[in-house]
Amino acid sequence: MNNLLKSTFKPFKAITSTYKKTSTWGKVLFFVILIMIACSMFNKKKEGFEQTKNFMFKSGTDIYDDFYSDIYDFLVFSDVKDDYEVGEIINSTKPTQESIILDIGSGTGHHVGLLNKKGYKTVGLDKSQSMIKKAKENYPEYDFVQGDAMNAMQFQPNSFTHITCLYFTIYYIKDKTLFFNNCMKWLMPGGSLVVHIVDRDMFDPILPPANPLVMLTPQRYAKQRITNSTITFDDFKYNANFDLNPDKNSATFVEKFQNKNDGKTFRKQEHNMYMETEPDILSMAKTAGFIIKGKIDLIKSGYEYQYLYLFQKPA
Repeated sequence: MNNLLKSTFKPFKAITSTYKKTSTWGKVLFFVILIMIACSMFNKKKEGFEQTKNFMFKSGTDIYDDFYSDIYDFLVFSDVKDDYEVGEIINSTKPTQESIILDIGSGTGHHVGLLNKKGYKTVGLDKSQSMIKKAKENYPEYDFVQGDAMNAMQFQPNSFTHITCLYFTIYYIKDKTLFFNNCMKWLMPGGSLVVHIVDRDMFDPILPPANPLVMLTPQRYAKQRITNSTITFDDFKYNANFDLNPDKNSATFVEKFQNKNDGKTFRKQEHNMYMETEPDILSMAKTAGFIIKGKIDLIKSGYEYQYLYLFQKPA
């Protein structure tokens, strides 16, 4: 034990001896160096604390804040898809100048904008205040409402001739039976409901800017399903991964945002999706009283194994 103490304190004795022999300026320099070392250690600890404090994890509707609404279009927007969808909806459901259309999950407002520009009165509904704000920035002349399609009192009965629910919105709805019942209530007799539904096992989960093959899915050339998207922004790197759990009829879509400089993740968000099979969703619609009128394949717009299902409320 004595030997251990001697070996431990020996370096300190050497430093003390050297310190006593140095000049006054040497002693000042010694203290300056000690202070700099202490400050450096403090700053490192402080920096680590700030990195942890600034890290964000978001899920549910909290995901759709100002930050995400500002980059949302870059991640998912496709004018080719939107134009094709709107054209097919018009051709298949035959709206008129007297039609009133509700777009559930209107996001940044592009479907609402396209339909209104073609002369069909359309209102957007979204749960996120930030997305509503962005939609109004994009289309200040059109109507957007912050609200919840799960609230049966959101609109009066028989308010709309058409309702649309596009781009995976249906999969963020846990109680789809309630969704279909509310749509049945809000539609006028003979009204149309258009819902985006996918083949959950086959559709391509890669985001458009991460797909190197324009208008083609790389899934055709991959041995295993590709579920990861990597995108580089000016200030950060983005990575997302889709994970399907067919046994639980659920999926997660996890997004990570990393600083370019140090590679540290400053934001992570998890989308929880309720992904029943096509037949199960169609069964829910029929139970609510809807008639299945048709199915539009979105492959012509580059979205394979994705469809617009056309439902009608009995006249």
